[in-house]
Amino acid sequence: MNKALKNGFPPFLNEQSLMLAIESVCAKYGKVTHLRIIVVKTGKIRKCSCFLRLDSAVAEAELRVNHEVTPFAGDLHFFADVDERWTGPDM
Repeated sequence: MNKALKNGFPPFLNEQSLMLAIESVCAKYGKVTHLRIIVVKTGKIRKCSCFLRLDSAVAEAELRVNHEVTPFAGDLHFFADVDERWTGPDM
């Protein structure tokens, strides 16, 4: 998923820009029904830990196969890189 987000969108500066990009990539497979973004900062590096659900199990399976998204505690999970100028909240 991170690769798809990097290829088609400008650097993510805030949570809203990342959410819109995730919804855009997922639209090919189904509708996002749940999305939670947690910013993780280690030193100067920020990544977003993203948890999502789509509107059907079939859509989620297709997303997993095509975008390296893994199941985690009932959600789908992936990490997204964000720009160093990120203005969203940090953990």
